[in-house]
Amino acid sequence: MSRSLARFLTGFVIKATAPMRPRRAASTRALVGEALLQRVTVETEAGPLLVECPSARALHDPQGFGQDEPETVAWIMGLPPGSVLWDIGANIGLYSLLAARRGMNVLAFEPSASSFAALVRNVEINGFDRRIAAYCLAFAERTGLVALNMASTAAGHSMHSIEEREGGFRQAVPGFAIDDFVQYMDAPPPTVIKLDVDGIEPAILRGARETLRAHVREVLVEIDGANAAAGGNGIPEILIECGFHEAPMEGAARNRRFVKS
Repeated sequence: MSRSLARFLTGFVIKATAPMRPRRAASTRALVGEALLQRVTVETEAGPLLVECPSARALHDPQGFGQDEPETVAWIMGLPPGSVLWDIGANIGLYSLLAARRGMNVLAFEPSASSFAALVRNVEINGFDRRIAAYCLAFAERTGLVALNMASTAAGHSMHSIEEREGGFRQAVPGFAIDDFVQYMDAPPPTVIKLDVDGIEPAILRGARETLRAHVREVLVEIDGANAAAGGNGIPEILIECGFHEAPMEGAARNRRFVKS
C-alpha cells in the first residue's frame, strides 16, 4: 500500500508540474521532495533526539529505537559522561546522538557516503557539532585505499563490506588501521568503542591491538551472522588477548560487551 501510494503521489506531482518550463518544473519537484523529507523525534531517557531520514530505509533505526537493540541503548545509558566513544559503523548516527545527549565526546565513523551525509545532517540539526566529530572512512586491519562494496547506496542501508564480493556498486574510501589512525592523525583515543560493521569486526580489532591495550575500557561489538556461525570468529580471543573479559548482558543480544579485566 505504501509503495503504491508513493508512486501515485509521485505521478501526481510530475503531472502537476508538466506544464511548467523544464527548469521550473525540476526546481518545483525538488522543493516538494525537500518539503516531504522525514524528520522524526526519538524520545529517549536522556532527552529527545531529532533524526532526519532521506530514505525509507533510514527510518529503520529511529522507528525501532529501544526494540531492535535494547542492549545497545542500555549500554550507552550506563556509560559515564565524558567518555570518548568511537562509534564504528555509525550509519545515520542515532547512537552517536544518544551518546552526545548523555554528555560524551563521540567520534563517529561511517564509510557509506549517503549515510555519512545523513549522519552529518543529524549532528547539525541536534546542535552536536561540538560533541560529535564525524568521518567518512572505513577501518580495516591495515591502512590503505579500499573499495566499499555496497548493498545499496541509499542512506541507512547496512551490510556493506570492504571484503571482495560480486555485484553491487563499489565506493572508493580510505581505510585505516585504528592504531595508525590514532598515531598519525592525532585522534583522541577511545575509552569505549561501539563496533558494528557487518562482518569485518575481527580484522578491525586486529588493527587496533595497541589502542585496545593502552586506552579502551569497554567494547560493545556485534557478533552476528557469519561471525556468530564461526563461534565469534576470533573476536573474543582478540579482546581477551588485549586484557578484556566478557561481561554478561541481559537477554539474547547480537551485541556482546567486553570490559577491561
